[in-house]
Order: sequence, then C-alpha cells, then structure tokens
Amino acid sequence: MARVKTNPRRFYENAGRGIAMEKSRYRFYGWETADVRDARGLTPRDYYDLLSRVWCRETCAERMRGDWSEENRTLGQCTITAFLLQDIYGGRVLGVPLPDGNYHCFNVVSGRAFDLTSEQFDEKLDYADRPEQFREVHFKKEEKRLRYELLKARLAAILPPENTKTERRESKMEEQTVTITVKTKGEKCEMTDKEIRDWYASHILALFNPAYGTPEIDVDVKRVEK
Repeated sequence: MARVKTNPRRFYENAGRGIAMEKSRYRFYGWETADVRDARGLTPRDYYDLLSRVWCRETCAERMRGDWSEENRTLGQCTITAFLLQDIYGGRVLGVPLPDGNYHCFNVVSGRAFDLTSEQFDEKLDYADRPEQFREVHFKKEEKRLRYELLKARLAAILPPENTKTERRESKMEEQTVTITVKTKGEKCEMTDKEIRDWYASHILALFNPAYGTPEIDVDVKRVEK
C-alpha cells in the first residue's frame, strides 16, 4: 500500500511532461544533500527535474552536439547549468580540470557541493579543492553565453510563479491511499522489501510536480505466497 500525502494539483500530466520515470531516483553528484531552497521553495533536485525537460541539443556545447542524445541529456550542459543555478542559489561555481583543457563546472552552496550534469561521465570525478570559475571568463565565448540565455529562457517558460510557495502553504492537504497489487509467476522475487519499497516510492514520486514540493510517500510491502 502506498500512502501519498499531497495536493491533487501536483499530479504531472504524464504524457508530454518529458521526465523519464527512472530519473526520479537521482544519480547526480551531491543529490543527497542538495536541499537548499529558493524563493519558490525549490531544491536543486527539483531543478534537475525541470532542467531535464529543457536541456536539448541546442543548449549542448557545439563540440559535443554530435554525441548528445535524449538518453544523455546532461552532456555539454555543465557551465551554463552551473551559472544558472548560481543565479538562483548564489554560492560559487567551481571547475574540475578535464584532459582537453576545459573545466567541468559544478556548484557549491552553503558548503554543499552538487553537480546536476555529472551523469554525462562514466567515471567519478574528483571534486575536492577545485578552482573557482567566473562567468565573465566563460561568457567571453559568445556561443556559450547564447546557450546560457537559451537555457535560462526555456527554464523560465516552465517555472511556476514566485508565489507558488505561499499558495502551497495555504492549500489544503489531503491524504490519498493507493493500493497496488502485483501478481507474478515463476520464481520468488529476489528483491528485498526495502528495494521494493524504494522502487515504488521513487516511481510514484515521478508522478508529482516538483514545483509544488515533495510529497510524503509511505510504501507498505506484504508478500503473499500461494
């Protein structure tokens, strides 16, 4: 049984929202502590969901566009994403030196580092003691500045009004109980109860609009052998 405490306005229209279900379980670097909130009450995790809808080939760095795909949306998006998040949360943008002489940019806000575009790399990056990056330097490249402006405009087009946080606080909450029965044939499921709970919780979470906050989800697993 999955209990979801939320407002019904928060449901996504699944068709056309553009966020893959598997993205609901975050994998970007620092997602666990990326809980700082902006004036709308949104966290970097919320912005990851929103940006997943607007990252595109046109916002990807020109030299990487040939490799960009829907499955690798964060490719070539690091600098413009990091400076866009700096606009929202402040903090600093730091850079991991890359073999080609470029820097992979990420954010540090209130001592917490997070990198919304880290999934483009197969290997884990070393984020320790990295040099600060400045938009005045990066945006000397007109191509990069124009991509930043495009990403900023695409994000602004889907952001909720700035008073969303107040509206959410005044909205009445309701608890919805959804019962899901899964019948399987063959061998006994090898997933642990915790793995099952986590899987359902993350996929149920993907049904809700992050602009209205994170719902409380409680999944109860009962196994019945026949």
